[in-house]
Amino acid sequence: MAEKISIRPATITIKENKVLLVKSQYKSKEFFLFPGGGLEFGETLEKGAIRETFEETGINVKIKRLIHINEYIYKNDWTKRSITIFFLAEPINDNCINPQTDDNGKIKEALWVDIKKLDKIDLRPKIIAQALKNNLQEKYFSLPQYSIDYKE
Repeated sequence: MAEKISIRPATITIKENKVLLVKSQYKSKEFFLFPGGGLEFGETLEKGAIRETFEETGINVKIKRLIHINEYIYKNDWTKRSITIFFLAEPINDNCINPQTDDNGKIKEALWVDIKKLDKIDLRPKIIAQALKNNLQEKYFSLPQYSIDYKE
């Protein structure tokens, strides 16, 4: 049986000890994600991450470096999985948050969240939230290169 794999480029954008997030709703669950989404035909991962971040938040970003890969496996359906490629990014101007899409109602809000408060929200994947909090004082935070999350 063929496996359906989706590729999702995303950005971790940090400014003044805050991180850019989108509050999302899938079915009846609300949680926070880093801006990102599917690739368009012929688009590179970096270009897709930049475009998706702008569409979901209205913020223009510059990619600094590849930082993490997360594999999201559907525990009850191993024929589906999502791979998110995370890029560390920085805003290239002081645009106000002004989302260009709500992704068919899935995106409820885009906002800057204080890194010190990340443990108070449901941010996915959690490994990135923890790495941001643990390395707040460092100029460049680090993560394991790869992580796996399983959907119940």
